[in-house]
Amino acid sequence: MSSLPVLLALDTATDRIHAALAVGDRVRTLDLPGGAQASSQLLPALKGLLSEAGLSWADLSAVAFGSGPGAFTGLRTACSITQGLALGADCPVIVLDTLMVVAEHARQQAPQWCPDGAEVWVLQDARMEELYVGSFCWQGQRWVPKQAPQLWSLDEPARRWAADTRDGPVRLCGNAMQVYPERFAFASAEGAAILVQPAMPAGAALAALAQAAWADGQTVDVALALPRYVRDKVAQTTAERQAAAQAPRFVDRPMTEADIPAVLAMEQAACLHPSHAWSEDNYRSSMRAGYWCRVRLDAASQQIVAVCVAMNGADEIHLLNIAVDKRWHGRGVARAFLGVLYERCQQQRASLLWLEVRPSNTPARALYGKEGFIEVGVRKGYYPAPDGREDAVVMRRDIDLGDGRAVE
Repeated sequence: MSSLPVLLALDTATDRIHAALAVGDRVRTLDLPGGAQASSQLLPALKGLLSEAGLSWADLSAVAFGSGPGAFTGLRTACSITQGLALGADCPVIVLDTLMVVAEHARQQAPQWCPDGAEVWVLQDARMEELYVGSFCWQGQRWVPKQAPQLWSLDEPARRWAADTRDGPVRLCGNAMQVYPERFAFASAEGAAILVQPAMPAGAALAALAQAAWADGQTVDVALALPRYVRDKVAQTTAERQAAAQAPRFVDRPMTEADIPAVLAMEQAACLHPSHAWSEDNYRSSMRAGYWCRVRLDAASQQIVAVCVAMNGADEIHLLNIAVDKRWHGRGVARAFLGVLYERCQQQRASLLWLEVRPSNTPARALYGKEGFIEVGVRKGYYPAPDGREDAVVMRRDIDLGDGRAVE
């Protein structure tokens, strides 16, 4: 038997099996597909790690496991296997925080991003439009928990770390950035520091935290090896799923003068420069002229997420302005609002839809191109800009009026 502690560590909180065998500075790791087959694959794989090192179950000093948060079945698998191994080997258990293991994996990949005293936020996909989130502070040799694991909505990171609410860069890691890249576009755009990706509860990180816990005497009796559940409810009833599917995500209504302050703040925050946004007078004069002015609200919060203004012409409609809350960029809001405008064109028997767009507004031009708009001209010095005036690219889209009958 080795004179050094023999530590076996495992984590099945995600859709992968991660494990490590640590004997002093010798570490063997494995990374296998998880899911429904995790329980049948894990024991043979762990036995293989021991055999490669010339060891057996009886040589174990402790068994460490990622207690979560994570997939419900995965946590139960890791816990039950840990309990069985520890009972059979008559050894204690080391309970690890899966989110801390992810933070350690990120630190190992990019130690320069994690100086002493740095706080790192871990964001893992929790499915059901939610995230498992926790934060940890690196204190030279150890991680110190700062924010206990909790459940966040997918919108919470953008709300919490918007440019006007952050105090400097935010260190982020975890698989949420890969699973939901559009929800984390704010991070690179606003200078949040994202650690090397992807970060996961990998074997080397499991081994490092298990060894640190062993050195600190942080072992528990097998009876205290319990999963950490953050989500109280792991499934919805059929009725709940149907209700969620039928519930409207957005509500559209005519814009009122009372909406102007919120619309101005939303649009100015979304634009590259305040001079690109419409003014209060633009909106007031449009409403006085009877233009089509609509706002789109998040049905849950009743907050304005987009605005659209269009002007009727003879057999045509002119899109004057469309703006989307920065936190909702990349999520199809503008495209959906354009769909509403196409319907209005059909109702008004307008076969052409016109708009102007800044040449510098690359995302908008790309969207319009995908929507079937074509560039037909340029208006010189049309827009105000920080350094003078900017041209406008004129674009047009043909509207299919079907069989000639007005759409009711």
